[in-house]
Amino acid sequence: MLISLLIPTYNREELLVQCLQCAFRQDFHDYEIIVVDQTRQHKPETRQFLDENQTRFRLITSEKPSLTAARNLGLQHARGEVIVFIDDDTEFEPDFLRAHYQAHQRGLEVVQGRIIERHVPPQSSPSWLTWYLKFKGGDDCPTDGPVNVVTGANFSVSRSVFDKIGTFDESFAGVAVHEDADFGLRAFRAGCRMGYVAAAELIHHASNQGGVDSGIEEKFFNLSYHQCSLLFARKHFPKPIVLYFRTRLILRGLRSVKKLIRQADRQVMTQLNH
Repeated sequence: MLISLLIPTYNREELLVQCLQCAFRQDFHDYEIIVVDQTRQHKPETRQFLDENQTRFRLITSEKPSLTAARNLGLQHARGEVIVFIDDDTEFEPDFLRAHYQAHQRGLEVVQGRIIERHVPPQSSPSWLTWYLKFKGGDDCPTDGPVNVVTGANFSVSRSVFDKIGTFDESFAGVAVHEDADFGLRAFRAGCRMGYVAAAELIHHASNQGGVDSGIEEKFFNLSYHQCSLLFARKHFPKPIVLYFRTRLILRGLRSVKKLIRQADRQVMTQLNH
């Protein structure tokens, strides 16, 4: 088996069906699809789709929603030389898996694919995490380049990498943030060959419903968001950088509250005018 496509899912229905339809249409000849399903009860139409196509993918169920735990569970069942990780709210062309595999054939061990999102303009360079814990560039870049982290919606890993650095850290729980960067930075510091490959692209719908943070529209006001952020900071950076990072989080919080109050006030004025 050359490729295992691993898709964790939680409380997404039409988007999961759309994602699987893209997975079924791949022009690659040797791959498997593994869905780690954390949804307790699907809609009847989704269940019918899954049942009708059950021979085309492997379904693994997990009762406790966790993105990192779902990835690790999927890894236990994956048979591929290369593991491709995507989100369940993505869609992609038939050459998607081929682009990832060809990048590994050229010598890369960790591949960050292009992530296209609505209202997010393309960046001039791929994502890079600086020594002072700031992300530069972005995942919608039209040209290839080096990376030292990955973004969870679209990346692939050679199996040998897990022997070097282990699996995903399940301490990153709740709102999924920086668990992907944690894995990528560990791989980079272990000397793994990493790169951004624009041809391995997909569209990320970035649904605010579903995922491990189902129903949370503003992640910044969720405790686990900050726990994951500070876990990442303290694992990988010295105390002065962590203090600087905490200050930035506080300032972002103030801006978020200000934005929320303005939004609430606009809604109140609209109600009064009617």
